[in-house]
Amino acid sequence: MATQVLIINITRMGDLVQTGPLIDRLHREQPGVAIDLVVDRRFAPMAALLPGLRHIEAFDFEGLVETCRVMAKDVTALYRQVADWAQPLVERRYDRVINLTFNRRSGLLAACVGAPDIRGVAAARDGTTVVRNPWMGYFTDLHHYRRFNRFNLVDLYALGGSGHGPFAPLSLRVDPAATEWARTQIRDAGRSRQGAAGSLLVPQRESVDPRPLIGEPVEPRYWVAVQVGASDVTKAWRPAYFGRAMAILSRHVPVGFVMIGGQAETDAVRQAVAAYKAAEGSGPLRDVSGQTTVEQLVALLAECRLLLTNDTGPMHAAVAVGTPVVDISVGHVDFRETGPYGPGHWVVQPDIACAPCGFDQVCLHHTCKEHVTCDDVAALCLHALGAGPFPGHMRGVRVYASAVDDDGLAGYHLRAGREDAATRWYGEFWRRYWFEALTEQPSRLAPTVGPAPDAPEVRALFKELKPLAEVLVNRADALPSLCRRYPLPVETIRDTQAALRKDLQRALKLTVASPAFGPPTVALVRETHNAEEQGIVALALAQARAYATWRDRLAEVAAQVTEEPALGAGNKRAETEGCYARYEA
Repeated sequence: MATQVLIINITRMGDLVQTGPLIDRLHREQPGVAIDLVVDRRFAPMAALLPGLRHIEAFDFEGLVETCRVMAKDVTALYRQVADWAQPLVERRYDRVINLTFNRRSGLLAACVGAPDIRGVAAARDGTTVVRNPWMGYFTDLHHYRRFNRFNLVDLYALGGSGHGPFAPLSLRVDPAATEWARTQIRDAGRSRQGAAGSLLVPQRESVDPRPLIGEPVEPRYWVAVQVGASDVTKAWRPAYFGRAMAILSRHVPVGFVMIGGQAETDAVRQAVAAYKAAEGSGPLRDVSGQTTVEQLVALLAECRLLLTNDTGPMHAAVAVGTPVVDISVGHVDFRETGPYGPGHWVVQPDIACAPCGFDQVCLHHTCKEHVTCDDVAALCLHALGAGPFPGHMRGVRVYASAVDDDGLAGYHLRAGREDAATRWYGEFWRRYWFEALTEQPSRLAPTVGPAPDAPEVRALFKELKPLAEVLVNRADALPSLCRRYPLPVETIRDTQAALRKDLQRALKLTVASPAFGPPTVALVRETHNAEEQGIVALALAQARAYATWRDRLAEVAAQVTEEPALGAGNKRAETEGCYARYEA
């Protein structure tokens, strides 16, 4: 019988599209695998466009949440409703469940369906939630040190749900009937603007004269889709700015625009269109916002030469049908996490200290949006169309070209602007470090050059931290022996745990702001709260391992960051593992 895998992904449309490379990786890992996907009912049409699936299981999860919120039905009854719906999934006896939705409800569903191998969030036997798989754990940690993360969500899905493998692009099927509809929309837009019959041709990629057009408008050579809205207004560039950038672009190249978006975004689209007209945009424009099916939207994106957009689900859909993207990354969006995946795309990020802001922050000024100018965006779009040089004059922003790195993962190359030296150094360092630590394979990326910019501070901090780490490891190592005694020395165990917590708080204060030691400490905290072993001895061993791993990581990092191997001397990983093996025996 073929191996069966169930993927749970029930949050957003963009996350669903980003599942594609994981599906590809699973087929490479186990040829003949049968893959099913659980989605929210709203996203079932998009899921149907993903290649490589056997079944799509849709449920009204959004309605379930709303029912819980207004307490319209007893919670126990709601859980029974979901359990009844999931019973056929339970009976399929999946070999692996991959939960890509990081909340308690999805964890309960993953545990309910069950499998020998569950990855992602799952409900533990005591009712709490645990995160299984190191890469899924990294995903939950990275929000504490976002500015150093260099892993795209797409790669984290694939690494955690399957493993390391060759690069696979996002991919969606394009419906032929929807393609005909899309071509009609664009052809009609061209006719209405030009007053003559037109046809949609595959846009030519050769350069054109970038000088302003003179005389009567000509038939568009390029069609550009524009996504003005976003699921959260904080991560959307201002609609009027989109309109002005479109108008500027239209004066330099024969271009037409297609305005896309959901029903909730039609007002923002109207603002952009009004700004386009006020700025005397010269190209034809078609507004289909709130009027497309998912199949039509995907087909329309496939017929366009470029998408100008915020970070949205349609952005990922455009990438999946091979349409280049210019992504305006503002607000709390970090393009390294959710930006356009694979080569051929462009990202504009404001160059200000607070960008991107945290998910838990409330921004009162939205200054980042003012740093992205209409002229610069138009110039970058012109270059992305192959109709102008790269605008190296851009100021107040950072511009990145998307790429695939030597490990086969998504990457972004800085093309304009500047990056903080420490952020750049540690971003490269942690990208390589976590890849090697979690895959247990050597990275093909070049090591970071020279010590970190804050190497003297790291050296001094490690001298203070090293003896504290040893104390913590020794306390944790004592617990398995204590837990094996009979009668159980409850007071001694309680006192040891209290001392352990106190010392851990001191370690947190020392490391939380450190780019060198903060990430390993975040992982330690998660790992000590993530144990689901049965029995106090097994729990104590899991905790002791977590502290030993943390100590060893501190030593490894200190040696590499300062380029002083002596700081990493005395690594006791093999010795400690041998001790744990004896305990388990």
